[in-house]
Amino acid sequence: MFILNALTMNIVLGRNTAITLIMLVGLPLYGAFIGAANGNLTSDIAFDLQPFAYMLILLYVCTQNELITNYSVECFIRVTKIFSIIASSLYIAYIVLLKAGMVNLPSFYSTLSLTSEFFFRPSGAFFAKSFFFIGIGAIFFFVEKRYFLFLLTVSALFLTETRGVFLFAGVAMMIASLRINGAVKNALYLGVAVAAGFALMVIVGDRAGDSDSVRLNDFEFILKQMGGFYAVFGHGFGAQILDRGRIEVVPLELLYKTGVVGIILSIAPLFSLSVNALTKSFTTKQLQIVCALIFSAGVSITNPFLYTPMGIFVIAIAINSNKSARV
Repeated sequence: MFILNALTMNIVLGRNTAITLIMLVGLPLYGAFIGAANGNLTSDIAFDLQPFAYMLILLYVCTQNELITNYSVECFIRVTKIFSIIASSLYIAYIVLLKAGMVNLPSFYSTLSLTSEFFFRPSGAFFAKSFFFIGIGAIFFFVEKRYFLFLLTVSALFLTETRGVFLFAGVAMMIASLRINGAVKNALYLGVAVAAGFALMVIVGDRAGDSDSVRLNDFEFILKQMGGFYAVFGHGFGAQILDRGRIEVVPLELLYKTGVVGIILSIAPLFSLSVNALTKSFTTKQLQIVCALIFSAGVSITNPFLYTPMGIFVIAIAINSNKSARV
């Protein structure tokens, strides 16, 4: 589609968009180069490049004319809100039926476990990868001050017992609140958010220890391996972390594989896409998309979402939202 647009002279690519795309594509290219220079296996380098392949969609989504660019942002917001309402309602209904003993949990678990999209808790609660968009929907409703739908979606997030998603949805909402609310409301929301966070920690309990210990082991290993040259340039794509190609904490993995240079390459485009809406005038849609981008980046500290098709599409919409703001 990008080639077709190019042949028909329908590409609209401004300087700021081009710079952002170059920075985004620069990260995987740099990681692959360092990996090859360090002699990492080609197959392992290719494995690390796989999630970034979806960035090719940026060439199409982010080079459209003004009408399609604006429509893409509006459509993303509308569809995300509809999905989050439906998914939240269904999930809350499932939890109610589960607690009422009306769900055959072993049968339900065995059916959903046929794919790798669902992650069950001992209580019967579960998290699906698509619930990532429930978090974004909750942010959208919060910014619009549609509090019933906000409570519906954020309650569903809480009931999934997924700390990272719940935490960083809350962080994104607090950032939005600082832009749209006064000091009293901000203090109230912060207090409620902290209380909800503690409640979730109590519910999760000791179960969190296993995943936390894995992350701590990864951190200790990487800390020991990051001296001198590697701290700046990294070990490159294809490098293994305790015999694993990938780990849950994306920033930590990027630091190990691409060093400080890679961290800068990953932060710079996200910063450039966010700074205007966070420091200058903004529209509701622009603030919604920026907070969705912040959520996507933040939640990747605990779960790899940012450099996946879902996260990359959020980046694409953030680029289009930024383009619309400059028109």
